[in-house]
Amino acid sequence: MEDNKIIELLKVGKHDKAFLNLYKNYPQVEKLILSKGGSKEDAKDVFQEALIIFYEKVRDTDFKLTAAIGTYLYSVSRFLWKDEFIKRKGQQTVDLSFEFTSEEETELQKAIEREAKFKQIESVLTQLGDKCLRLLKLFYYEGLSMKNIASKVGLKSEKIAKNQKYKCLERAKLKVSEL
Repeated sequence: MEDNKIIELLKVGKHDKAFLNLYKNYPQVEKLILSKGGSKEDAKDVFQEALIIFYEKVRDTDFKLTAAIGTYLYSVSRFLWKDEFIKRKGQQTVDLSFEFTSEEETELQKAIEREAKFKQIESVLTQLGDKCLRLLKLFYYEGLSMKNIASKVGLKSEKIAKNQKYKCLERAKLKVSEL
């Protein structure tokens, strides 16, 4: 399920469905906590706390997700565990490295780059106009034929719909190249 859909479910009070999807991120957090000296119980506690933090942020009307939800939960969990670990050891500093492994760093960087690309594409799509956006959604997301698209969008023929789709894609390519 898309991140924006999960956020929308939380905002409208459909918590069960949203949290069911959020729990798909738990295995990554458990792996992190176990690798940093914690137990499975610790991982559950930290993940629960990360979910609460995320939920509270979503309820804030100014909240804007700048990374994938999984990346956000992982990062919050990492910091929560670091703080908990310090408390348990009774030390001000800890020698254990809580930095990302190279694999985690690469994965996080890729997620951030993907998120940035999606934001750019979303920006371009909103600039195309409602008719273009609807036409492209019908073709790419719903998989409708050009004949069906023509009738839904109010065009006279399949050929005109195909031509409109081509023009919309060309405008999108032009806007992307301007970025």
